[in-house]
Amino acid sequence: MGLDMLIVKLKVYICGGIYNSNEKIMYISRLLIRNFRAFEFIEFSFNEGLNVIIGENNSGKSAIIDALRICLGHGKSDNGIFIQESDLHLDPNDPSHKSNEIQFDLIFEFDDNNKAIEKECFYDFISQDPDTEHQTAQLHLKYKLEVTAKRKFFKRSVWGGDNEGQQIPYEALQEIFFTYLSPLRDAVSSLKPYSYDNKTSQLFNQLSSYTDPDEDRVVRLNEEKKDKLASDLYKTFTHEKSHWKSILDEGNSMVNEHLAGTGINNKHPHVKMNYVGRKYSDVVRGIELRRPIYLPEKLKGYDQKYFELHQNGLGENNLIYASVVLGDLINRCDDNDLEIYNALFVEEPEAHLHPQYQNTFFEYLNKLQTKGLQIFVTSHSPTITAKSDLKKITVLQKQDNKIAPFSFSNLNDDDFSDANFNHLRKFLDTTKSQMLFANGVVLIEGIAEAILIPILSNKFMNPPVDLEKEGIELVNLGGVAFEHFGKLYNNEIENKRLLSKCSIITDSDPVDAMPPQGDKPAVDAKPKSDRAIKAEKLEGKNLGVSLAPHTLEYDLFNESEQNKSIMREVYRVMHPGTPDLNGDFDAETLMIKLKSNQDKADFALNLFKKLNETPKGNFSVPKYIQKAIEFICPQKKINAN
Repeated sequence: MGLDMLIVKLKVYICGGIYNSNEKIMYISRLLIRNFRAFEFIEFSFNEGLNVIIGENNSGKSAIIDALRICLGHGKSDNGIFIQESDLHLDPNDPSHKSNEIQFDLIFEFDDNNKAIEKECFYDFISQDPDTEHQTAQLHLKYKLEVTAKRKFFKRSVWGGDNEGQQIPYEALQEIFFTYLSPLRDAVSSLKPYSYDNKTSQLFNQLSSYTDPDEDRVVRLNEEKKDKLASDLYKTFTHEKSHWKSILDEGNSMVNEHLAGTGINNKHPHVKMNYVGRKYSDVVRGIELRRPIYLPEKLKGYDQKYFELHQNGLGENNLIYASVVLGDLINRCDDNDLEIYNALFVEEPEAHLHPQYQNTFFEYLNKLQTKGLQIFVTSHSPTITAKSDLKKITVLQKQDNKIAPFSFSNLNDDDFSDANFNHLRKFLDTTKSQMLFANGVVLIEGIAEAILIPILSNKFMNPPVDLEKEGIELVNLGGVAFEHFGKLYNNEIENKRLLSKCSIITDSDPVDAMPPQGDKPAVDAKPKSDRAIKAEKLEGKNLGVSLAPHTLEYDLFNESEQNKSIMREVYRVMHPGTPDLNGDFDAETLMIKLKSNQDKADFALNLFKKLNETPKGNFSVPKYIQKAIEFICPQKKINAN
């Protein structure tokens, strides 16, 4: 036997069944995509375990999953996804742009505990960093569109490691497995007995053990045991004393009698009928899923009844479908004779599920990480985003036809401290996490700004700016903790900041000079408070800071005589009969009266109602608010009233 053949046989042996790790955690660390759909070039970093990819519609989430499916499905007969000419990237900004080549580069990191086995199996994938001893496994796929006089087709090149042309053995590709849960699942068809691609039968075909009901012990369910069980079951139908055998013989005789009557003597066909089920796989194809209607304790002598799958709601059937598929996948992960790498792709797990079900389903996906799976979830659900570990999230944002990824895991301690992360984890609930999907964000201090800024921008700016229509999220921080959010936008390095823009609107809160009073020292006048100066220093790249000269109510009041008249009227209606409000009181008097947050909120609500009734142009918007809106919507150049 030649040395080359010996090496090949050794690889087959290593990759084909002696891998005994309970934690198969070789994982994809990077994916590079060139000229595929919305991406001209993009690079993603992934974590072992769970990866959550979020973003607005049409930002490329499905394209990432499809790229991974194409790569990991190479060498599989049932891949189910192929490159088409429509997959070639088109540049929306350049109609003359043409591309004829798509490329995917997939980089795996080895698990330190099982590095030797993984490296043996994926020997032909290995890439050596020239500057360090670090090694990765790399899989490269290139598709080039070839055009001849008769047809168009894609010429595919696949190689491992660093050198194009490095062949990859078939055996190594079989050590890579993935399961895909699509966003639009036909759960009823995929769970129906005897259906094509029956997920229930796949689950039972992959079972590797079961509990013996007689001896209460775990039995290994290998191929030999499966054949024995199927044979025993088949004998129930075929032994001579079986009623089922008599029924089969009766039907068989009737058919042959008719064949003899309709055919030519000695030339007519003769058939032999048998029950399906000679093989284990035949038996499990017929397993039916139904949902019991009554709880066992409610039956009290009555027979149980069942809902068929088509009688369930879409959400419940999706959960059943997902659970069957996950059961099959976990069987594979628990069976150490199977693949080294296992991945799970789940697109839009929120489909047809109410928020509480989204929570429980996503929590369960988190637990599956302990099985050695690498999990990729795409979503545009704020509920799932709020439940995710920030360092597991990749945000896809699209601005001016450019798509860029932002991964929290790329931020180091200098970029983002533990205090920053902890604050975001606490703050990003289901409502606030919507900022990660927005075209732009306005960060504000409190409830008054949240109530008034939308109507000020949409009704009294020129031109008007409908924040909701522009995809702008107004985020009320309930304070001045701007640093934790500003750092998501102001980093000098592109892949360490969000692609969208953010404006901070905060008060200058100037301090008046005060002479010494008793034991208290003199206070110098300050045009800006220390916290306003701190906020201003955050400005940079995609982050703008807009300071109110004083506070929102004060500056609104002093912006115009029309504003003063309207705001005086609103406060008089709120507090009728207050003596010092009968005249033309000034902004200082108003601010003294608005001494509590509750009073400010009530005033903002009443002013909002009044502005709804006020004709356009009859109320003026302070310049600092216009500046903030213009920063995140530069296409809406604002003209002063």
